[in-house]
Amino acid sequence: MAAEHPEQLIGTRAADDLGGPAIGRDVDLERPDPVEAARGESPRSRLGPARRVLFFGKNMSRTRCSGALVDGLREHGVEVRWRNLVTWRRWFGAAAAIRLARAEFRRFRPDVVFVFFRDLPPLLAAEFRREARLVIWCEEALEALDGSIVDYFALADLVCMSNPARFAWLQERGLDNMAFLMSGFSPRFHHPAGPQPPVRDVAFVGGPGRRGQRASFLAEVSRRYRTDVFGRHWDRWSHLHGGLRVHGPIGNRGYAKVCATSRIVLGVNEVNDDLYYFSNRTFLTLACGAFHLTHYVPRLEDVFTDGEHLVWYRDEDEALAKIDEWLHRDVDRARVAAGGHAEVMQHHQYYHRIARILHWLQFGLPPSDRLSATLNDPSASASSGLSAPGA
Repeated sequence: MAAEHPEQLIGTRAADDLGGPAIGRDVDLERPDPVEAARGESPRSRLGPARRVLFFGKNMSRTRCSGALVDGLREHGVEVRWRNLVTWRRWFGAAAAIRLARAEFRRFRPDVVFVFFRDLPPLLAAEFRREARLVIWCEEALEALDGSIVDYFALADLVCMSNPARFAWLQERGLDNMAFLMSGFSPRFHHPAGPQPPVRDVAFVGGPGRRGQRASFLAEVSRRYRTDVFGRHWDRWSHLHGGLRVHGPIGNRGYAKVCATSRIVLGVNEVNDDLYYFSNRTFLTLACGAFHLTHYVPRLEDVFTDGEHLVWYRDEDEALAKIDEWLHRDVDRARVAAGGHAEVMQHHQYYHRIARILHWLQFGLPPSDRLSATLNDPSASASSGLSAPGA
């Protein structure tokens, strides 16, 4: 069991088991609606249970994040309608897609609009938030921040972000509606495919990286071990990956099969220096029951235990050494894979993330001081008196 799960840090409000860390005011969602204030109307609280959610998000064949979030809402008894504006724009054009979204909002009359990052235009977000609370879910690293992000996030009652390293920059620009929630998975989409004989030593699922950094590293891996990669855009880096066996992108079922037929599923993050931030492939791989060797990020030990749930490396030389070390330890790999699967099933489903969101919408965000202390002081979690999950 990991020593401390950052998402188990709790505030002082009710239902501590659904609390979770956040950056924001003690009762962040109780601010008056700016439209009502401009009209001179009496301010109303924006807190309350979520009963009807209009969800906007693309379909994602590999991660199935949107579908998993929708499932999580429904599993908590929320009525949900899921709409894909990208598909509407492709079928009917941009103007018609906006008209359809407005009509859907009027018919359904949601009390919450839930948006996967930027899958709702700011124009509609500004309109819909007048009559419903707005939640934005962001799993991006947000390496490049600009004013458009600030303006968009400012429309939301709650912004759920998996990279807390960006909170300070956003706070400096006046935002106080952010909450830290890691990515996750749904066992409906990602689960073990069943025992199958391995057909490769190492597998990687994903692209070559914006700068091709994964291509050169995986080419070196392939020179030593039987290696397959699955993803888009590898043709752009053929001069780097040489004889690496490259396949096209796979969906969630293909992901499970790759995990079942690979001795080691490698994790190579795009960003490795931000606290707690790592690829959602980590959750998907563990959910599918694979042995996962992934790059370390700061405070990963607060989420998983090395050698118990997965194994990590800190640089490419260590990755190669770890592959050598674990490749022929079949029993030990199976033990670690089973531990990782149990851990994500217990703590890291989107169902668990949605529970916290629904609690915050009803009761408000908890104080920010406990998360801030933990993020800034490595000893804070040990000295805070907070118990580990399941303790």
